[in-house]
Amino acid sequence: MSGNSSDKLTSGGEGAGPRYARIQRILETRLRDGTYPIGSLMPTEVELSAEFDTSRFTVREALRNLTDNGFVERRQGLGTRVISTQPQVRYSQTFDSLQELFQVAVETYYVVLGSEVITLDKALAQIVGGKPGEAWTRVNGVRWTRPGGRPLAYIQSYVPAAFAHLVPQFQDYNGPFFNLLESHSVVPIDECEQEISAAPMPEAAQRLLGLAPGAIALQLLRRYRTSEGVLITSCNWHPAEQLSYKMRIRRNRGQS
Repeated sequence: MSGNSSDKLTSGGEGAGPRYARIQRILETRLRDGTYPIGSLMPTEVELSAEFDTSRFTVREALRNLTDNGFVERRQGLGTRVISTQPQVRYSQTFDSLQELFQVAVETYYVVLGSEVITLDKALAQIVGGKPGEAWTRVNGVRWTRPGGRPLAYIQSYVPAAFAHLVPQFQDYNGPFFNLLESHSVVPIDECEQEISAAPMPEAAQRLLGLAPGAIALQLLRRYRTSEGVLITSCNWHPAEQLSYKMRIRRNRGQS
């Protein structure tokens, strides 16, 4: 049965979309039809990579989505265990919409400091959502309350090669960069992933924001995803004492 599913993947029988999404759909079919029973362990990343003739990064993305949707649970050293044959998502954590992020960009003042083409290494590829060896453009800048006002954050934006030609427009664009790129994309943004962590402020950011050496930052990492992959990733470095983060968590009452 698994061999037939792999054939469908290579021939396009599982529909359009990025490779990880097509693998995800095949695995969901197997979960629903009992190929992987509840309580059993799924094949390892190495085994699935070999079956689908793809990278472990691609397989890991498919398994991440299965985990988010409540089909499986993943534990370091124990593997991927099946816990349901149907999606079990009961709560969602969300902004009301991307419009809230849009307003932040419109109501503040952003200054582009410069940009450069970089080659992603393994670590940076995992951060931005790309692949090692890919060429992306990194844009450095500072967001201010207003011209001549107070600096809010040091921001590094990462743009894949397909949209690099739009980077020169960042300098004079009044709005969020994700909105500019989405207007030139054939597919819309499906979601914004956000990770928040405390980290030492980069030295360059310390100087630009007027902070003392050793300052701690609240780092907001956002990946804007479409069905074809990451459209743009932004890393926002905020002085820890100047930013608080609030979130509304809503229960989805349409699901049990």
